[in-house]
Amino acid sequence: MGLIIKNKIAQLKKGYPTVSDKYNVQGGIYEGDDALYFGDLLAYGSATGHYVKLEAGDTVADLAGICLATNVKLANRYPGDSNASVETLKGEAFNLLVRGFIAVAIKDAAYVTALAQYKTTMADPEASAKDKADAKAALETAKETAIASVKEGLPVNLDTDATLVVTGGTAIPGAYFMGVAEFVGEELLAEINYRM
Repeated sequence: MGLIIKNKIAQLKKGYPTVSDKYNVQGGIYEGDDALYFGDLLAYGSATGHYVKLEAGDTVADLAGICLATNVKLANRYPGDSNASVETLKGEAFNLLVRGFIAVAIKDAAYVTALAQYKTTMADPEASAKDKADAKAALETAKETAIASVKEGLPVNLDTDATLVVTGGTAIPGAYFMGVAEFVGEELLAEINYRM
């Protein structure tokens, strides 16, 4: 769980509660074929209490909740050195966030474009040092802009590709940003208040 100092979180971890004991969960059974990870968005499955991953084209009405990280779920393979290695597989139980504060991945189109350009430029053997410096500067600017866009109180929106965004898409009723965001690796994570 994140440590809150004033209005900052020391480090966001995708799918983890960000305020101790300030969340409600319900149990669920995962029936999807691909592995489920902490922080994944879920849709209703074929039976009550069964869930699948939210897919492109799904709407806000299909959103059933968010897979919540727990302290008891271990990685299926050794070593379990990253959040991504802890998987929930088909038929396994998991905790579904119903209400609370959680860190989720946010897609920012300008950042995605800048990151792709940066990678292309850095991989280009004919790119000059200036081209590489410009691509890096553009990426840093896109990062700063993406973090600044996550303002406290703004609604959390669901885009048509089943990702969460600040602008565009459809607002999720009862979900809003808490104003704290940071990049962890190449992923923009933000703290949201989510109510199913």
